[in-house]
Amino acid sequence: MSQGWNFDSIPAGGNEVPPTDLKVLIDTVEPRKINIRKLCRTSTTLQTRWHADFAKVFGSKLVQIEAQFGKVEAMFKDFCGFRIAFSERRLALGIEIVLSEPVKYFAHRKASIGGMASFDVARETLTTIGLECPIWLVGISH
Repeated sequence: MSQGWNFDSIPAGGNEVPPTDLKVLIDTVEPRKINIRKLCRTSTTLQTRWHADFAKVFGSKLVQIEAQFGKVEAMFKDFCGFRIAFSERRLALGIEIVLSEPVKYFAHRKASIGGMASFDVARETLTTIGLECPIWLVGISH
């Protein structure tokens, strides 16, 4: 982001291609072209400006995806977004993608991982708070 680029949005005049030092090996422009931002909205009735990272309709069923490689608080916001969209009868499934073991993935940046979202924290949280909303939790391991 410090180089004016991120997957979700590119500022006016920004570069469509990620910086080479990120070593992105996939075409990042294509998924963004098919991502319909209005489907990503958390709410159509509340004055929130929350959006999921990606959304798609399968038949008449809306699926929203959040990839959370940040703090636990941001993951909780994702869960709340899924719950709001579900309560508005728009969301069929929320998919939350988190790291399974951020300590291993960010071993070189141990100071940065305090309070980072992880699969175990997400699983325990969802079990405890019982959102009554279909959420598929995906853990990525290094």
